Amino acid sequence: MTSHRTTFGIRPWLALVGLLAAVLGVAGCGLGGSDKVPAPTLGTIGSTTTTTTTTTIDAGTGGADDGPEAGDASDDMVSTTTSGMPTTTTIVGWTGAVHPLTALPAVDGVVDRPALAVKIGNNDSKSLPQVGIQSADVVYETHIENGVTRFLAVYQSEVPLTVGVVRSARSSDIDLIGNLNRPVFAYWGSNQGVGDEVAEAERQGTFVPVSTSGQGQAFFFRDESRGESPYNGFLDAAAVVASAGRGAPDAVFDFGPLPSSAVTTRGIGWRTPRREIDWVWDHDTTRWLRFHRGTPLLDETGVQLAADNVLVLYVDYRTSDADLESPQAISTGSGDGWLLRDGTITGVTWSRPFTVDRWVLADDDTGNLVALRPGRTWVALARLGEGVLLGPDRITELVG
Repeated sequence: MTSHRTTFGIRPWLALVGLLAAVLGVAGCGLGGSDKVPAPTLGTIGSTTTTTTTTTIDAGTGGADDGPEAGDASDDMVSTTTSGMPTTTTIVGWTGAVHPLTALPAVDGVVDRPALAVKIGNNDSKSLPQVGIQSADVVYETHIENGVTRFLAVYQSEVPLTVGVVRSARSSDIDLIGNLNRPVFAYWGSNQGVGDEVAEAERQGTFVPVSTSGQGQAFFFRDESRGESPYNGFLDAAAVVASAGRGAPDAVFDFGPLPSSAVTTRGIGWRTPRREIDWVWDHDTTRWLRFHRGTPLLDETGVQLAADNVLVLYVDYRTSDADLESPQAISTGSGDGWLLRDGTITGVTWSRPFTVDRWVLADDDTGNLVALRPGRTWVALARLGEGVLLGPDRITELVG
């Protein structure tokens, strides 16, 4: 079991930062297949819990496909046009069924379908905008080669018709989805080494792979309007789920009230050799807004991506046995981290002894269990020291 504990507690430091932010007047403030196919048709199937406005209802009583990734002058450019922000619908006093990965109300009942995990590109500007990622219950973001990151989006409560751009599998993915009760894992091929790891995981019953190099090839297609391969690959996600069997996952996080030790913050950053990622609290939508190199990260409709929870989990990385150029996240064991929810930050210790286990979070000072807010969660698997708390100058630079 790997440990990522530091030799100092971060609670006093967070408290000091929160106090300084309050004095400066910035803490908690609001913010103002075939290769020739038509463009993807967007939509969703299943229970929908995401809307374009905040709604509260009182119920009275939820690899191998990679091209060059060295950045050029246009690398990571993002459009600044926005057309609103996605928010999450909640129902006050709801006592009915909830979706397992979000704890949001399942107003139509919990659908007994497996989770779908899709590898989604985030290499450079050619990967943008991602399609369908805003519907994911959980999004993991991990290091890959060349100092960039890539997404692994998990869908269950809501499944888009189309997801993309789909990229190749990495060794890190296999352990990350081992606690989802045999999900479907969709990816656009892999190198031989990762392919062997995927095949072994399939034999062990970890997941059901769907790939351009194996079973399920008919679910993938290319959209030539998105440019050249490998940046134009998409998945018919709704068809994949419709063809899958039954077996909804159990919860992988605990959901509950705000931790008593939480400290108000406006946002955090994740800094990697070729990534400048920021999350900023938006008081109006009560969500964390995602920024990429100082610019809002938008979905295919021009809406800025956002999350109800942001987890920064500090993990070790080692060189993948399957690819000597690819780092592999060690997502079992324990380590430090941060939980962002409801405009606050809490220093946590994460633990996950085995790949089949859920994530358990505890206050890093008191040891009390820490819960997430019901909603959608983004998880950054960062190296120790890559997380930063945003100061007032950076907040002003991002949101004015």
